[in-house]
Amino acid sequence: MRWKCQAMPRPDFGSLQAQLLRSGLSPRHVRRTITELDEHFDDLVDEAVANGACVYASEQQALQDLGDVHEIAAVIGERPELRSWAFQHPRIAVLLYPLVCFAVLPAVPLIAGVTNAVYLGRWMACAALSGVVTASIMLFLQLSYALT
Repeated sequence: MRWKCQAMPRPDFGSLQAQLLRSGLSPRHVRRTITELDEHFDDLVDEAVANGACVYASEQQALQDLGDVHEIAAVIGERPELRSWAFQHPRIAVLLYPLVCFAVLPAVPLIAGVTNAVYLGRWMACAALSGVVTASIMLFLQLSYALT
């Protein structure tokens, strides 16, 4: 009779992602690194299972082969070319970010209006119709008061 083995938890790629982002790596490089590590872990497990190992043993071996995620983060974090430009040039970023926000801020309502033109048109039609109904009620009340 064969015994079933339980699956082991996957490496904590979420904490690795957070650690890499805190160290200043570009989000693009962090996403790529996490995806590659996840796929590599799956490949190691699949290869071991194909060779006849149970899932628990194959995941345990894959964890050993992959190594500690904090050591991986330390090695990747030392590469300055993977850092985002704001971490590479912090003085420029401190000056540039507020200026860009100040320049883009007036355009936000216009962009929102263009992207939601259908809803904005409906809202304007409803507002105009409610204005006409309210004005006609007020006119009726004014005429009824004046004629009595």
